[in-house]
Amino acid sequence: MNLPVSITKGRLSDLVETLEIDNAHATASISLWGAQVLSFKPKHDNRERLFRSDNMALDGSKSLRAGIPVCWPWFGGREGFQAHGYVRTRPWQVLSTTENADYTEITLAPFDMTGDGFDGSANISLTVQVGKCLSVTLTTTNTGHEAFEFNTALHTYFLVNDINQVELKGLSGTYSDKTRDWAMLETPEPYQFTEETDRIHLNPVKKVSIVEPAAEIGVESSGHDSVVVWNPWAENSNSMRDMGSGAYLKMVCVETAVTQGKVLQAKESHSLVQVIS
Repeated sequence: MNLPVSITKGRLSDLVETLEIDNAHATASISLWGAQVLSFKPKHDNRERLFRSDNMALDGSKSLRAGIPVCWPWFGGREGFQAHGYVRTRPWQVLSTTENADYTEITLAPFDMTGDGFDGSANISLTVQVGKCLSVTLTTTNTGHEAFEFNTALHTYFLVNDINQVELKGLSGTYSDKTRDWAMLETPEPYQFTEETDRIHLNPVKKVSIVEPAAEIGVESSGHDSVVVWNPWAENSNSMRDMGSGAYLKMVCVETAVTQGKVLQAKESHSLVQVIS
């Protein structure tokens, strides 16, 4: 496939080939292993929006600890299977590319959709638009004759200067807290971080802002039933070989997600969208 002038190929390892985007509005990087957006830096402020671990595994032993992992067809742990599904540790192919004055667009799909733990017939695609904002759309289509249920998420790692100075704005209602045996609690105000945080917010708000003293990131969502917020904090971060000491200070995950289950009828499609500004 002939790529537009704004897209070049790169490589982080023998396994991880990338597409590097550089247009009038932003630069970005996408791994073809896992279809994972690894970087987005708008040119109006030249500030990176996505976190990438310095200890990220590039040999296929783990998914990439960076950017926007694609969780499908389940979210979270599942006994006997890889957490967050299997498409984030598979090679993807480029289906199409588009370039215009407003954005560069790339659509990707896995080479192989089948996997243990999922019995449905489906196609998925990831469409990434790199412009003044970063738009990521994960589309699931039921290609079979029977309905199936799935969960999914765009598990985005955002780069922050210091998690102790971060406040989330826009979340409301109740959340389920994994660190407290899934207790149902009310969203705090102000929403700040002082400990391990692993929460499924069940009010699917349309926009969340990640606010720091000198910076702000906007996260808009659609097609979701929840927003997941995660930071492993010090002890867990130090125990993860692909995170390392102090990495938790530089990241927060705000995830556009379907955690309660989506039933997709035969020939029906569903799109999960996240827009980062």
